Amino acid sequence: MSKPGTPLQAALIPDCTEPEAHRAAYKTAKANDAIFVCIARHGQRWKVQLDVMANRKPYVSDQAMAVLQSAAEALVLDGTVEQANIGADYISMWPIETEERAREIGAAFHAAMYGLQLLHIAAPSQPESSPPRPGQEGAVDINS
Repeated sequence: MSKPGTPLQAALIPDCTEPEAHRAAYKTAKANDAIFVCIARHGQRWKVQLDVMANRKPYVSDQAMAVLQSAAEALVLDGTVEQANIGADYISMWPIETEERAREIGAAFHAAMYGLQLLHIAAPSQPESSPPRPGQEGAVDINS
């Protein structure tokens, strides 16, 4: 069992096909201050849903969401999913052929959202209007 507020392993992602299961899983995520993730049967196939709004930490940055959008687009391009919706605080992708594959995708995006959120907390991006410090124009020395 994962501790609250950490990425879920694929096997632990809730099946929220039934509306009651969705409400209960979202309520649990909110109570645990966690990023919500679930899978749900969508006809004969599956859907993955993630929602950052269930947790109180800072949202995932626009730059991080661009990374997630790129990954979702790759899934569309290779035919794994036909549709992917990415918003500032949510992701949904469908239809996915199998429950196992939906769980894998859900777990990967859930872990990525947590990782990118933690990175943003540890190293928040600077506002674009901030001028660089003298002598630092365009350079970042990670070896010092």
